[in-house]
Amino acid sequence: MTTFSLIISVFPFSYNFHSQKMKPNKRVFVGLILVELFAIATMINISLCNGTSCIESEREALLKLKHDLRDPSHRLASWIGDNGDCCKWGGVLCGNFTGHVLELNLQNPFSPDDNEAYQRSMLVGKINPSLLELKHLVHLDLSGNDFQGIQIPKYLASLVNLRYLNLSQARFTGMIPHQLGNLSNLQYLDLSGVYFELHAETISWLSGLSLLEHLYISFVNLSKASDSLLGENFSKNIEFLKLSTNHFSEGIPDCWMNWPRLRTLNLGNNNFTGSLPMSIGTLTSLRSLNLRNNRLSGVIPTSFKNFSILEALDVGENELVGSIPTWIGERFSRLMILILRSNKFHGDFPIQLCRLASLQILDVAYNSLLGTIPRCINNFSAMATADSSDQSSDILYAFSGDNKIVEDTSLVMKGFLVEYNSILNLVRSIDISMNNFSGEIPVEVTNLQGLQSLNLSHNLFTGRIPDNIGVMRSIESLDFSANQLSGQIPQSMSNLSFLNYLNLSNNNLNGEIPSSTQLQSFDASSFAGNDLCGAPLSSCTEKNALVTDDQNRIGNEEDGDEVDWTLYVSMALGFVVGFWCFIGPLLSNKRWRYKYFHFLDGIGDKFVYFVRRCY
Repeated sequence: MTTFSLIISVFPFSYNFHSQKMKPNKRVFVGLILVELFAIATMINISLCNGTSCIESEREALLKLKHDLRDPSHRLASWIGDNGDCCKWGGVLCGNFTGHVLELNLQNPFSPDDNEAYQRSMLVGKINPSLLELKHLVHLDLSGNDFQGIQIPKYLASLVNLRYLNLSQARFTGMIPHQLGNLSNLQYLDLSGVYFELHAETISWLSGLSLLEHLYISFVNLSKASDSLLGENFSKNIEFLKLSTNHFSEGIPDCWMNWPRLRTLNLGNNNFTGSLPMSIGTLTSLRSLNLRNNRLSGVIPTSFKNFSILEALDVGENELVGSIPTWIGERFSRLMILILRSNKFHGDFPIQLCRLASLQILDVAYNSLLGTIPRCINNFSAMATADSSDQSSDILYAFSGDNKIVEDTSLVMKGFLVEYNSILNLVRSIDISMNNFSGEIPVEVTNLQGLQSLNLSHNLFTGRIPDNIGVMRSIESLDFSANQLSGQIPQSMSNLSFLNYLNLSNNNLNGEIPSSTQLQSFDASSFAGNDLCGAPLSSCTEKNALVTDDQNRIGNEEDGDEVDWTLYVSMALGFVVGFWCFIGPLLSNKRWRYKYFHFLDGIGDKFVYFVRRCY
């Protein structure tokens, strides 16, 4: 758009330049206005191109702030006195017209997952009060640094123009100052701590933040603040709410109809008790609900049917009961993550869940489910393709400034609890372990060729491992342990080149373990409790030799048993014959009986006489 066209676009009335009826004085007036607007547009153009130097007092304030910080990774290298224009310094953004500092982005550029780089890039020290000189600041991000256990400065509440404040994981300690409630323009607030070093006795001051849209408070001890959770004056504009891992207790408030704009809600890893509030079902804009690891009981409310655009549901590690609702499969067509693990659900696996074509993660482990796995499991089409080249690595809900609002969840993979966020959208997993499922493993599961983790352990599955399991080329973790599977390990399993965790122990498998670099790399415990041979177990030749020796030994023992049986029969017959040959005549002939007992008496007298002579 040209400067002249810009003037016309903002001019408040329409004008026909070819009109011959306009009076001369009006032409002069319009001409002057056009000249003035042209001059303003020229100044705007120059300002946008050349920028405006920062205010001297604000430059000095930034230098004082730097003076109190150690910067081992030289993130503030551009902050030098000789470089007069602080608007060009790293992490500083100024207004184009005024030159005032509007944004200060000093967040750690690395994720905590990259621990070495994260630690090395921390700014270390304290926050200089000179920060108050930045009176026009609207955006302040100090997250991921090390402020060495100081309290969150109360004077931050004087920066009344702030709309964005992020102090998360910056190693603050002590009480969260209630004065932050004076920041009435805040739209984004993140006070997430580290290992509960922060605490608060009340968070009722949040009611003063009426424009708040994003609130994230995690790893803060709020055990004494449960009574003030989500007061009735809490911002009606809230869209993203994360209050996980804060030692909250008692019941979840049943007043969620007051926040109809909520898109993500995370109350996980607390001590909430009681049933799930029915009013949560009024949150029809909800895309993610995380209530994991509490002590919630009862059934999943039918009001949850209203979550028509829900993408992630995690109610794992609670005490929920009943059967898995069939309407989850009927109403949640966009669901990507379903985690119900470690509850008290019972009954069959609902066939309606097969309608969840977008499902990428299914975890119903550690329940009391039974029956067979429906063959329609291959309808999980999001798990059926291994090609994720056209997908983003995360599940993105929104942007807030430079920050992404993404889904995060914890999964048990390869025997360990792992938290995923930045690559969650690339994960495909099924875990139905520790239930009472029976029948054969449906061959249709092999159609899920994008699956990376499959855990069917500790159930009652019978029959053979599907012969074509080798087509699941993306599999990295496979656990079929503690079932009643029989037959041989399919030869095709040697094609699973990405497999790095395998457990087939405690089944009824037999035969030789297929030969492949991958399978032979596993520990013998992966195959224990079966009738298998071959590396990493003993070779089948050795086993056959042992079997032959055992059979010979058993044969010899059986031969010995026949000899012993003959001996026992002979002894019995000898005893019977000898006994009656001797005792029979004594019983039938009185004279022989008298002679025999007289003989015994004589022997007895001689024995007594002999003993007396010796003593």
